[in-house]
Amino acid sequence: MSRPTDRLPYTPPGDQQTAGSAPPGRPRLWPAIAAAIALGLALAFVWSNPKDAEQQREQRATERKAAAADRKSYMTSELPFRKAKAHLSANWGWEEEELVIRLDPTIAAPSNYVQISALGESDSQQALPHIPWPDAAEITLPIEDPPQAITLRVALGDEDWKKGDDAPSHLLRLSPEGKLTDVSTGKELPTRFS
Repeated sequence: MSRPTDRLPYTPPGDQQTAGSAPPGRPRLWPAIAAAIALGLALAFVWSNPKDAEQQREQRATERKAAAADRKSYMTSELPFRKAKAHLSANWGWEEEELVIRLDPTIAAPSNYVQISALGESDSQQALPHIPWPDAAEITLPIEDPPQAITLRVALGDEDWKKGDDAPSHLLRLSPEGKLTDVSTGKELPTRFS
């Protein structure tokens, strides 16, 4: 015969359930879901970042091209050297980020020698026996960012110049705005800038 009892059967502490808890044997899923979401967000960030960097590079290149289209880029000036004259020209290639400076002796005032140098670059030309004047001297320099003024030396030997002689020269300062200044006198020389 069984006796009535007021007690419940004994359950070990690990097997006890509380109200609102998951049934035994079912693991909690929220930590795994949170980890999957975090991993997905990290992958999305990594995949989108290279695209953003490429778009920024393209945007900067477009802005540089637009700014280059608005900038003036060609300067010319006539320089006297005793009996001879030469045309100095500077051409800023904003898109190519290079500056080409050229010293071209005029045919009207004969010369035998032309030389130009700036920032470690130099070029010189001499008249040949069968050609009464030298070719133009030309140097190509990188354009700094932001563009800076450049100091250059130009020399031109007239028709009396002979190899080994010193040629008359000018030390000039050329700004990206097309201003040309004689460094020794501080005088701004006339230029045409477009």
